[in-house]
Amino acid sequence: MASSSNGSITLPIVSLQHDFQTVISDVQDGVVPEEDIWMSCYKTGEPSVHGKVRVSLGEKGEGGSRKVELKSRDGVLLEKATRGQYTASCSSLAVPPTIIRLPKHVVRDSGGNLKTNQITALSVSPDLTQIAIGHADGVIRRLPLNLDSSHHQNPAISPLTYSPHLSDTAISSLRYFPSSRVLLSAGADFSLHILDCEPTLSTPSKPARTLKGHIRAITSTAIISRGRNVLSCAKDGTVRLWDVSSGSQIRVMGSQKYSSVNAMSLGERGDNWIPPSANRDDAETPKALQPDPREVDTLDKLVFLALQDGNFECIDLGSKTSAFYSSSAPNYQRHGALNAISYFQRSSLLAIGSLSGVVAVYDTRSLASPLCSFQRNSASIEDLAFVSGSDDADNEKNSTEAALAIATEDGLPFVAGIRPNGPEVRAELAGGGNCDAVRLVAVDERGGLWVACDDGIVRMY
Repeated sequence: MASSSNGSITLPIVSLQHDFQTVISDVQDGVVPEEDIWMSCYKTGEPSVHGKVRVSLGEKGEGGSRKVELKSRDGVLLEKATRGQYTASCSSLAVPPTIIRLPKHVVRDSGGNLKTNQITALSVSPDLTQIAIGHADGVIRRLPLNLDSSHHQNPAISPLTYSPHLSDTAISSLRYFPSSRVLLSAGADFSLHILDCEPTLSTPSKPARTLKGHIRAITSTAIISRGRNVLSCAKDGTVRLWDVSSGSQIRVMGSQKYSSVNAMSLGERGDNWIPPSANRDDAETPKALQPDPREVDTLDKLVFLALQDGNFECIDLGSKTSAFYSSSAPNYQRHGALNAISYFQRSSLLAIGSLSGVVAVYDTRSLASPLCSFQRNSASIEDLAFVSGSDDADNEKNSTEAALAIATEDGLPFVAGIRPNGPEVRAELAGGGNCDAVRLVAVDERGGLWVACDDGIVRMY
């Protein structure tokens, strides 16, 4: 595998005409006899390959039916796989057959008197009946999810518009509580709100609680267990633990240098967690503080922070102290400000994404140096989420290896496989617009992958 100048592995990009599936359907339905779709393959430092695929109907088979044929040329290859999926490859750039995943569900919303469609926050309810979308103008939209019957759809849920934050200040985070009936919102106006999202609600009520304490824009939130406590982080360099029932602040924690906290990821320690000692002069594990009576299920939790100064940090909620700070690790290499972070406790993995387009993956039991680091170009990494490691395609193994969904500013989101012998592009997430930036990725309770784009559309893969 090729490496970039910063030591990261360079992964290829496969890009297809965004409406290629519509073209194929038009040929299949006889709307047009044949048509070309374009396909491009890129790899930083190597010549790009731009080819076309002719879509046409083949000869009549048994029963008189005619199947769509794909004839690729100019160095690219597009092939039909199983269950309506496709694979794309390019021999000159050593791009193996790569799954092209298409949206299974699309959420569009033109209501709510939006000044801008740009989506800045997203949350899918755990029961998969509704979705909350936050916008750059401070508006929050609650929409029903009309999925198939296996997802317990509830068409009685009506669209709602919430405006609890200051006008024209971006919504930075939305989180449904485990009940799917309450929503936590955070914004650039330094505040958090607890909102009622009962399915029967037809008119938005005032926030049940408003949490204030941050002195700069809030960037991320997390809900602990059943939701008695929540966490928030902000550009003021602090992480704050809140009691929801009273709306009071329990504790303020901060990054070691009080650098802006751009993102955070919460999870359990796990039985195999070994507190790193690279950032402490002694090797003793900090002792847990006597918990505040308002704390519920906090003692076994870890919070990983992505910092503006290019470092990441782990705070142990049991001890309320820093368990690891990356600049103290001898092998740590900065790749610019960190925009995204995701902790996958089941596999003891941590992924960070930078403004310069680099993704690095660590084993949380040994954080001094990454298992791997990779990038496709210099486009900013906007968000990260660990997902299921398998896809339904002929060339995809039923793998238990971890996979990482990656949102990028260039509008080319993808899923990377994290393998022992190095990372790979496992799937391209196609079907987006004209390279609109992809800001958010989220995984629902059943493994569905949700992607939000600057075109104002949410797509589920």
